[in-house]
Amino acid sequence: MIIKNAEDIAKRANMTADEFTRGVFIKLFTSVVMDTRYDTGRMRANWQLTQNAPAKGNLDTYDKAGTETVTKITNELKGGDRVQYLTNNVPYVGIWEERDGMVAKNIARIETNIRKFAK
Repeated sequence: MIIKNAEDIAKRANMTADEFTRGVFIKLFTSVVMDTRYDTGRMRANWQLTQNAPAKGNLDTYDKAGTETVTKITNELKGGDRVQYLTNNVPYVGIWEERDGMVAKNIARIETNIRKFAK
């Protein structure tokens, strides 16, 4: 997701572009994690945030509530113009994305909200 005119939008909201983009990413990534199915909590716990390249491998951890994963992602989120990757490498995550759209629907929602706010 590319945020165009982040500086202009941020000025209207009385914040820096870095604060604005960080807030957008926190909201997006939190929503993706919380919309992920959690039978065992493994798929939720395997959302990994990295910069400059996607994460490789998966984690041997579980987080049914999603709060530990969200906290970890929030703490690892870097500011500035770095590329942020939210990756989930469990083998079955693609099947659930096709069925539930936890990534696709949240990107669409955030983009719609940004467009509305920008007007």
